[in-house]
Amino acid sequence: MNLTKEQCDEVEQMAYHLVTPSLIAINIGVDEQDFIEQVRTPGTQARMSFYRGHIRQLIEVRASLIKAAKNGSNPAQQELIKFIKQQQQFISYE
Repeated sequence: MNLTKEQCDEVEQMAYHLVTPSLIAINIGVDEQDFIEQVRTPGTQARMSFYRGHIRQLIEVRASLIKAAKNGSNPAQQELIKFIKQQQQFISYE
């Protein structure tokens, strides 16, 4: 599936706004199953566009969480600790 630049931009924007891949496919006028398969396939335009938007949103949410934790929010601090532990799973120490 080849997406136009405009479609890629639209996918990214909708993913940023947490729209599901199925609804994104309907909005950009492509087959839902094909689009979902492309989102699940590493290296495809659909996957890269979708995850650019998704990651942008994730970064903003986590930045807000970090700010709240620094300001003393106990629930935010607990959530931040979970993210730190999750990230440590991917770091190998020598």
